[in-house]
Amino acid sequence: MSSLPPPSQSQSVLAGSLTKSWTIAVIATHLLITGSLIALAISAYTVGKPTWWLASQTNGPFSILLIVPFLAPAVVIITALRASRFAALAGLIATAILAISSIVDISRSPGIALGEAVLAGCTALTTIAAIAGRRRSVTSGF
Repeated sequence: MSSLPPPSQSQSVLAGSLTKSWTIAVIATHLLITGSLIALAISAYTVGKPTWWLASQTNGPFSILLIVPFLAPAVVIITALRASRFAALAGLIATAILAISSIVDISRSPGIALGEAVLAGCTALTTIAAIAGRRRSVTSGF
């Protein structure tokens, strides 16, 4: 017989969703990544080597591109709050967005591109770590 108490009927959490602590950790990390993106944008503007998403700011209808890099952490935060079972998938998408953004910026501003690549790596590591913080099924262990 198992020594674990029976699960509460009022607690209906799905296997694969993030625990409360890991949800807070993922959200805090992606808020810090958002702050780092803001710091990179200010640095690029100050140095005079704007990234592709900052240079589009003066192009009228393409100024919507300004928010593209910020969508990556926003998607992960919303997913962690609403449907944390899909946080790993959202993290992979966010990693891809930031990695593509850094690749596009290599020729225009290599220093900022390096910062974006580091943030993509941080997003990837957070995603891998969050997989460890998922709830497991009581019956199967997965």
